[in-house]
Amino acid sequence: MLLAPFVFIVVRVPGLFLLQLVVGILLLTVRIIVHLVTLPVEFDASFGKALPVLTRGGYLSSSDMPAARDVLRAAAWTYVASALATLLDVARWFRVLRF
Repeated sequence: MLLAPFVFIVVRVPGLFLLQLVVGILLLTVRIIVHLVTLPVEFDASFGKALPVLTRGGYLSSSDMPAARDVLRAAAWTYVASALATLLDVARWFRVLRF
């Protein structure tokens, strides 16, 4: 998307410029959809799968479980932060393109 104006200046084909913008917006939309699909999976992996395995398997002592829960929560929230960063990126492009 950053190269779209330069390609337009070089080739002077408005249709190609519009196509680049549409493809760029579609790619950003795909990123959002991927995040929406993976967020529940990541939370389930941390709290639905990993935490019960740690509890039942006796891998950690009971005094270490709160720390393990905090680490798993932090790992899950990194995916939330990534999804929010993607939304901010999309908002930035809409602001740049003035939609």
